[in-house]
Amino acid sequence: MDTPIFCHSMKKASAKRIPKEILDLVREQLAKTGYHESVGTGRWSFIHGLQKAVKDFVKNTPALDPQLSLSYPQGPSEDLLRRAFNLKSPPGATLTLRNLLALFATQNKFGWNELIHDRFHQKFRNLLDEGDVESIIEEPIKSLGATNMDSFAAKIADVLLEKLSNKEIDLLREQLNDEKREDIFSAEEIEGLYVPSLNDPLKPEFPPRPFYEPKFPASRTIKIEVEGFTNVWLKDESTNPTGTHKSRMAWEVLIKSKRYHIKEVSIISSGSAAAAIQHFFNLYKANTKLKVLMDYKISKDIKDSLRKMGCEIYETDLSKQSLTGKEIKELTNNKEGIDITYREILDRYNDNYYDWLSYEVMNENPSYCFVPFGTGDLFVNILIIAEREFNNRIYKHDPRFLGDIQNISKCHFFGATTLDSNSRMDKLFSYYLPSLDDYEFYINSLIQNERIGNLSGILEVDENFVEEALEIIKTHSIRSEPSGIAGLALLLQMRDELPRDKKILIINTGSTIYPI
Repeated sequence: MDTPIFCHSMKKASAKRIPKEILDLVREQLAKTGYHESVGTGRWSFIHGLQKAVKDFVKNTPALDPQLSLSYPQGPSEDLLRRAFNLKSPPGATLTLRNLLALFATQNKFGWNELIHDRFHQKFRNLLDEGDVESIIEEPIKSLGATNMDSFAAKIADVLLEKLSNKEIDLLREQLNDEKREDIFSAEEIEGLYVPSLNDPLKPEFPPRPFYEPKFPASRTIKIEVEGFTNVWLKDESTNPTGTHKSRMAWEVLIKSKRYHIKEVSIISSGSAAAAIQHFFNLYKANTKLKVLMDYKISKDIKDSLRKMGCEIYETDLSKQSLTGKEIKELTNNKEGIDITYREILDRYNDNYYDWLSYEVMNENPSYCFVPFGTGDLFVNILIIAEREFNNRIYKHDPRFLGDIQNISKCHFFGATTLDSNSRMDKLFSYYLPSLDDYEFYINSLIQNERIGNLSGILEVDENFVEEALEIIKTHSIRSEPSGIAGLALLLQMRDELPRDKKILIINTGSTIYPI
């Protein structure tokens, strides 16, 4: 994805109608599955049964293109199918959905292009994908090699094609053009910001000048005393501006908001991310409004603090449904900007927000690593960087990497989370996490390919261990909250399963400092 150019008509070009002849093939195959028998008598009543049949097809076809399995782990939604068959606006189906439906209709024999070439070459030549924008996107990805990270990035790119607004597509097009230029991050390019390098450990960017003194590593790692263990270390992100690791993400949001002159940014936040972003917007006088969508149950004090900082606060019941970026923008009255809740727009490869932190973690060479898992951004970022450096071992590591890649490839990475809406670890709870299935698929693929330790995974933390974790860090005068120290609570929960002398690294993501 280094070189494609996006045009303003990208959305229109990527979605194509599925003609009646191919729909007939799909329905013929549907009839063979048995799902058509219980879907009603209306002309389009087959859609519900088709969704179930295609879901089964994805699940039960081992030879299916992994990209399609990643894109539609639960099959396409009924909404996407209705659009594919021109029953809902905007009509049309994207390349991946067309491929999936063609493969379903032919039982994994022909994709979209192959089906047209084989049966409808003269009639539907105009529907072939050779010149499509999506093909332009995918070819550079394929040329990079079939690594897990490339597949993961490709999946994100494809999801974007279905969800982005024209404003967001324009922004993505600008980023792709910018990435061709080696000097895009020079201080002169971004008014008021000083970004000395992309990846030179001798020229770190965070915490940023002139208000802070950049350093690498940006936060300290200290040894802590945990009964029964001899080699436990804690990386303390509480010393960052605003008190959490979210400051690193906020710095990246500021850079890109200024570079691309983004007028409005929406985000769902429980407080930490919003406080960090607004802090940097204020510090560097960004002309960008931060529109924060919060659950109505969140503390009034937190909402008042964010308003005091300059955030626009909007409230809703987040338990009702999973929200798309478009819906988040509508709920926050965002008419001229973008939504970054799921962050793909400003960080297309899921590796930019926390790349420096990820290298700091790996340079510690842990055998076990415990990371709080809320949105999953930090945890997955660390894994992506770990895989990247494993793939780079034959060529040249990133200059920030000072660790032992063989040790990292055996390290067990644990994401510490909660499924309890009333948990003390409130920053880790989410009613909906759209990317969770993709994250788990990615983790399993890394384990299978021996990129990370085979115990790695996302685990739920028992509330009973939270207080003990807080007491331990209190003795070391470290700031945190239940969410930030969830990794240590998970270690305590697993203490009977782990070796006593192996190096264990705990990530303390900190506790938000709100203005008084």
